[in-house]
Amino acid sequence: MSAPATETETPDHAELRALLEAGDEAAARAAIADLHPADLADVLDALDQPERQLQLFRLLEPETASEVVREISEHSKASLVELLSDARLSAVLERLDTDDAADLLGHLDEDRKDRLLRRTSPEARRNVAGLLTYAEDTAGGIMKTEVATATTLSTVREVIESIRRHADDYHDIQEIYVTDEQRRLKGVVPLRELLLFDDETPLERFMQTETVPVDVDMDQEEVARVFGKYDLLSVPVLDSLGRVVGRITVDDIVDVIAEEATEDILKLAGVGDESFVGASPFDAVRSRLPWLVFNFATAGLSALIIAQFEETIRQVAVAAALMTVISAMAGNAGTQTMTVLVRAIALGEARGPQARRLLAREALTSLINGALLGLSGALIVYLWRGDARVAAVMGFALLINLQVSAAVGTMVPLVLRSFSLDPAVASSVLVTAATDWAGFFVFLALLSVML
Repeated sequence: MSAPATETETPDHAELRALLEAGDEAAARAAIADLHPADLADVLDALDQPERQLQLFRLLEPETASEVVREISEHSKASLVELLSDARLSAVLERLDTDDAADLLGHLDEDRKDRLLRRTSPEARRNVAGLLTYAEDTAGGIMKTEVATATTLSTVREVIESIRRHADDYHDIQEIYVTDEQRRLKGVVPLRELLLFDDETPLERFMQTETVPVDVDMDQEEVARVFGKYDLLSVPVLDSLGRVVGRITVDDIVDVIAEEATEDILKLAGVGDESFVGASPFDAVRSRLPWLVFNFATAGLSALIIAQFEETIRQVAVAAALMTVISAMAGNAGTQTMTVLVRAIALGEARGPQARRLLAREALTSLINGALLGLSGALIVYLWRGDARVAAVMGFALLINLQVSAAVGTMVPLVLRSFSLDPAVASSVLVTAATDWAGFFVFLALLSVML
């Protein structure tokens, strides 16, 4: 009897699950015959057992299998490569672009990685092994080595013939990179330009010399900013000598944007780089517990601050309720400012005049919000309790604490960046702690002075 379909399953998913569990591989193969590789990847990801994923994957032709591997989730990819035989995996590797092959090998231990590389062609082995030497979050780590190059004296006819001979390698090229004899970049020729000139025209006659290359060690976030700034479809990657060693295409950058956005969201929440799917409870504990322990310590300091004003709270019992409002408002305001700053830093907007305008805007925003909320808070407390002193303290505390929250929300990410630390890593915990301390202290200190 087949397992029930989950809420996210389409009829295709449910049908395939039933066919696979029944062992009817002929019918399953017919059912997937017309599916796009991206849709097949969705189906494979939806199967909840690695054995079922392997059963489906074995039905795919090698070319289709290589396309599906590029689309499946990292969790499915990691579990699938562990189950695939070396022969099947090497057949898939041979059909992948070098960047995708390097990514796939990154899920394996060193022994199996070396074993599989030995089964590939010498050229593929050399290219993929070279990519594995780069950090995975750099331009070198995400580039592919399949590039179409030509010298400045190459003619249109020669370039077109070269593309035809290497059609399998150049299935997604956008540009021809024009180099000298040492492969140093001299210009770029968009593919469409080859159709506009006579066969014997040398590339130096019409190549574009204003190029936008990236360094092989450039961080992938910076590469993504280059793509966005110049509206690019691909960029050449250069080594330290200015030689073309690879290219990055826009589909790679879409993955980078999703990966970096996910990473920042997780870090802001204090869960590190924990995966949404596939992480064990122990992985989750290891990722979250350090920040919870740190938060526990900061909460203890807040308790110590409150304890210093025990007599004040005893005299004005309502202070115990009001100070939580002060802290919560300051914490939320600080988080808003911090989020804006972290985003600006991630997008490269927190520099020079832009940074000064951003800081000035946040300061003015906190002043206006503090004044409006302070007046509202004072009025509400006065109407509720009829005590002008407590109402005044409430108003002033809200005004002051929103200024503190804006200062902390801007300072913490900038200080972390000045120490070459990721502002998303600890900003949330530090901002929350600082605004809690300031909120409790300012409110209770003002109230003590007024009594």
